[in-house]
Amino acid sequence: MALLAGSTACGGDDRKKAAAPPPASGSQTPGSASAAAPGTPPATGAAGAASPTTSSTGKPLRPCATVTATDKPTRGTLTREDLRSAGTDPKPVTVDEVFGLAQLPYKYQGGTLTRTCVKVLEDCTPMASGEAAELIKQLGCVRAVSALYVDKANNVQTTVGVLTMPTAIAAATLAQSNAGYYNQVTPPTNRETEVFAPEAAYTWIHESLYRYFIYEMTGRMDGKDRDPGEVAKHTAATNAVYHLVGDSLDRRAAGAPS
Repeated sequence: MALLAGSTACGGDDRKKAAAPPPASGSQTPGSASAAAPGTPPATGAAGAASPTTSSTGKPLRPCATVTATDKPTRGTLTREDLRSAGTDPKPVTVDEVFGLAQLPYKYQGGTLTRTCVKVLEDCTPMASGEAAELIKQLGCVRAVSALYVDKANNVQTTVGVLTMPTAIAAATLAQSNAGYYNQVTPPTNRETEVFAPEAAYTWIHESLYRYFIYEMTGRMDGKDRDPGEVAKHTAATNAVYHLVGDSLDRRAAGAPS
């Protein structure tokens, strides 16, 4: 997979959407919120924890979209430099392109993540709440595709979103900001997963790659707080989904190794 384009790396930290601020550095306990690192969204109060089926303005998110692809996308003809700007990479990503694989093996007790829902938003702001939504709008996001992958056997869910930004600079600006919180994706009906509870820690990562912003949230399907022993499988699930997305974006270029 290609090197991350102009981003601040972070990930694998426990985050809590709690009303209280995170404890001071050095006072963390397993499963608790840790001090925010650069590029990591701060903990937010209940007002920032928007429902996964409504936007910050109260408008409903779109229902699950249909994915017809069954494999990785075909190799494109662009250069890696082309992928840094809408001027040379004019087509926003599609759900078929990013989420063509319905199942992903990952290295934890033979676990398998299964795609359960994908969504497409031409107005990207419902993917986040508060300052993050405002920043996404200001930076000119042109399309968001997101998906939910679950592993029932291991009680794991991973939300992933890819925002198509106008330039690599815009994507990196979003990745390096502390604005945010990003909304979880759940099926619109008969859902089997739950929104992470306010006290529940989860694994979070966000990065920019070319002109794309990628975020992930991984935790328990039942939305409850996790035991320290569950962190390893959440990290493994996050890595599996991130490599799926990164590889799919890399394949837009002819010369990127993926």
